[in-house]
Amino acid sequence: MKAFLSRQPKLLLGGLLLLAPFVLMAIAPSLFVSHGPAEIIDVPLLPPSTSHPFGTDEIGRDVLTRVVYGARVDIVISLSAAAIAFAVGTLFGLLTGFLGGFADSLGMRSVDVLLSFPTIVLALFLITVFGRGELVQILAIAMVMAPSMARFSRGTGLVLRNRGYVEASRISGGGIGHILRRHLLPNALPTLLVAASVLASSAVLIAASLSYLGVGTQPPTPSWGNMLRSAYDVVYYAPFYGLFPGIFVTLVAGAYVMIGEGLRRRIASGRALAAGNSPVVRV
Repeated sequence: MKAFLSRQPKLLLGGLLLLAPFVLMAIAPSLFVSHGPAEIIDVPLLPPSTSHPFGTDEIGRDVLTRVVYGARVDIVISLSAAAIAFAVGTLFGLLTGFLGGFADSLGMRSVDVLLSFPTIVLALFLITVFGRGELVQILAIAMVMAPSMARFSRGTGLVLRNRGYVEASRISGGGIGHILRRHLLPNALPTLLVAASVLASSAVLIAASLSYLGVGTQPPTPSWGNMLRSAYDVVYYAPFYGLFPGIFVTLVAGAYVMIGEGLRRRIASGRALAAGNSPVVRV
């Protein structure tokens, strides 16, 4: 394990270590706090103190408790939406890039139409139409991010379709599904994982924005976005109230970006090492 960690870029390890406590909060929030997120434990709008490290909210609930339980919503939504957008966008983009021709043109024009809508506006429209449940939020955020992933993976598909091993598989009778599963996806995956981390960073910001606007996670269920919205109304009376949810959103988004940049450096160093070890052919 130590040898494995020593080979990873410091930025990747830093991102994973930064994200780890938030994932643990989402899985087991009771490890960090002893109160329930809806439990009123003191007078409203207390400043940070030893008994309430993040203070209390507008009705006397512990802000630390609600921020920790908010990770259960925001981490789940961001990771789930990013995973769905990654899967749908990657398969669509690789397939259209591999097929080329009319299928590629039609697919990319559809993607361009979706990309022409502002992300938040499209997500707001979908949630307004289909409801405000957590599953609807995940699907709406995934839908607005999938076109970007499709555009990115389509370029990878265009590059890989002309590789020798793909041509050999096609000549030997391999179908589209076989080529996609055995050749395109494995060779594109390292690069696409970097894009997936950016999707997750965008997803947590979109989820917080939707909750802030009142169409995401609804009170009394805590989320970082609706806590920021509540803090806005009392910003002059309790300036620390909105500080901590905002810090948590920033840290999680930053962790995703660090992981993506670390993966990029890891892939680049691996490719450089492979090129350095390749034999030199003398003519």
